Amino acid sequence: MITVLAAWHRVAIIALLVVPLVIVILLMSPGLVVLPFSEKGREFILKLIDKGVQWVKALSNAAAKSG
Repeated sequence: MITVLAAWHRVAIIALLVVPLVIVILLMSPGLVVLPFSEKGREFILKLIDKGVQWVKALSNAAAKSG
């Protein structure tokens, strides 16, 4: 019987999608420390965090649908 993706394939694909997310968060960390002290920087950081949360939700929904 041929399966489209085995369970470990799905886990590997999600893990590959999480790696860029971790890299982006690490690269954002200096800005997350410095920018909140200015008004425009604070607004930018809040928008950036909202986009990150949306990305994580999209990844988790994709993982739930594939499983």
